[in-house]
Amino acid sequence: MRPTLLLLALLAAPAAAQRPGPIAPTPRADSGIATDFPTTRDSIARERRAGRLSRRDARRAEAEVDVNAAIAARYARDGGLSDSERAEIDNRDRATRSLLDAPARRPAPR
Repeated sequence: MRPTLLLLALLAAPAAAQRPGPIAPTPRADSGIATDFPTTRDSIARERRAGRLSRRDARRAEAEVDVNAAIAARYARDGGLSDSERAEIDNRDRATRSLLDAPARRPAPR
């Protein structure tokens, strides 16, 4: 019986000595940069052409989209966006678009 136990111990030793490596997160299929940025840029251009957005406000909106895109690129550089990072970028983009969709301000009475 002893030789059998010794044989089992020798066979099991290499498997027991191996340690699994760290588990790498698998990137999600939609973990790239948010795709709504071109839509937001189109909205800015459309509102500017329609005269509902001043040149100054259009520049500010474009700058905000640039900031959102830079944040998304920085987050994605780590191997993909987590759920919370994607939610932050989507919320920032929605906030920018909501400003574009808001009714135009009325000029101050003179």
